[in-house]
Amino acid sequence: MKRFFLSALALLFLLTATLWAGEKRPVLIINEDNDHYFKQTADLMTLEALQAYIDRMKDSHVTHFFMCPQGQRTSYDSKVHERIWDGMADGSPVNYGPGEDGKRWTSNCKKLFEMGIDPYTVWIDRCREDGISPWISMRMNDVHFVNRKNYFRNFNFWREHPELWRVPDSKLTNWTDCAFNYAKKGAYDFYMACAVELLERYDADGFEMDWMRFCLHLTPKKEVEEAHFLTQFVRDVKAKALEMEKVRGHKILISVRVPATPQASAALGMDAVAWAKEGLIDQIVASCFFSSSDFDIPASDWKKAVGNPDFPVFAATDDGVSCGNGVSRTPLSYEMYDGWATNMYANGADGLYLFNLVYRPAIFEHLIKLGFAPDEIVNFPRRHVVSWRDYMATYGKPELDPERQLPKTLDAPAELKVQFGRKPIVPGAFYITAGFFEGEGLNDAEFQVQLNGSDALEAQELSAPESFGRMKRAIRFRVPAEAVRDGINDVRVTQKTGPAQKLGWVEMEFQPE
Repeated sequence: MKRFFLSALALLFLLTATLWAGEKRPVLIINEDNDHYFKQTADLMTLEALQAYIDRMKDSHVTHFFMCPQGQRTSYDSKVHERIWDGMADGSPVNYGPGEDGKRWTSNCKKLFEMGIDPYTVWIDRCREDGISPWISMRMNDVHFVNRKNYFRNFNFWREHPELWRVPDSKLTNWTDCAFNYAKKGAYDFYMACAVELLERYDADGFEMDWMRFCLHLTPKKEVEEAHFLTQFVRDVKAKALEMEKVRGHKILISVRVPATPQASAALGMDAVAWAKEGLIDQIVASCFFSSSDFDIPASDWKKAVGNPDFPVFAATDDGVSCGNGVSRTPLSYEMYDGWATNMYANGADGLYLFNLVYRPAIFEHLIKLGFAPDEIVNFPRRHVVSWRDYMATYGKPELDPERQLPKTLDAPAELKVQFGRKPIVPGAFYITAGFFEGEGLNDAEFQVQLNGSDALEAQELSAPESFGRMKRAIRFRVPAEAVRDGINDVRVTQKTGPAQKLGWVEMEFQPE
């Protein structure tokens, strides 16, 4: 069932909710990364096309547009950093990687520069004309594809200074080993020069430090000990922002994108709670990394840790989800976005932040037009997936992800907790879908599902199990509506016959009548 097909009862309820809510829109932040727009055809590199790109969001539910002008290189004419079109310092051939995207990116940015057009200045101005708040987002330690020799994204200064890496003798097998270490002055000064230039160059409403691209910034196993380096960096950025407020004549808000929980963020050296308490930041964006969106980001925990229930905390998602390490990433559907958003509001989030959504134009257009009003989406078709915190396992701190529940071998019943946010008001059907890895005897195995102690009513074999994390078998169990509760729901999956199978996917679903 599509997101916008609702019963007459549902539509009546939504109309009432909209009138009751008035004109205030929930915060919806869109992130535009440093390459997306520039991978398009050259005819779109004009002033008019740049303005039209922002106009797509006019009169939509988008409230904020966070644009990233740099990663490993800049997509604008930087005076302190290397530009995306600058090439190799020694004149060696550039590795653009597979396809044409890399060549388009570099040539399009150079074309705009030669035409005297700064795309970010254009976008900032157009956002304000269209009633959208423009922000600059700085990637604090981007290390995409550092294992590719002479790759066009990787900047020469990084190549020439491996002593500034987190692991100076790295063999380039782990990208984050090669990230710059903020505990080293050369790295700190390099990124500070970038931040200062961005604050001086662009008259934006706010400045984001995106610490999730990528997640490690300090000496391995010394993240807590060296956290003060990141705190000082945020402090220095805040000081520069205050200086620029006098020049601009308006406040410049500071945001940070950090891991999903206060504990995880602090353990990786990003003490956002301390930053908030010191008044260095104006909001926190609690986020997943990439492999999986997080369907249970605890915004309320951040507010409690900061000691201020009114401190703004936003929840961010990438555009895919996985149920656990080893389960393939699955693109978020309309229903998954609505399930995720419902969970975020239930957990206390003040708004939503969508990362990488711009790469999926059809779903992007659809979502920004309908929006995510809390009292509306609760009655939309929605799917709530058991997810995991990918950066914790990736970076060797699985103890900070106690909620990781899958995969699980069914030599005993699997007891799982699924965050469902709020129960809908409109009538409909509720389901639990369980997906299984390939295993001996899988096709003949029988399973039982319970929701909060109540047995499923019926089961249906799904014909496309690969769409659930590339599982080999997926079964959809209808569960009693009266068993559903707000917030955390207990799901029990039991194998009744055959050799123990491996459970890799569990989700809870609502479909309105």
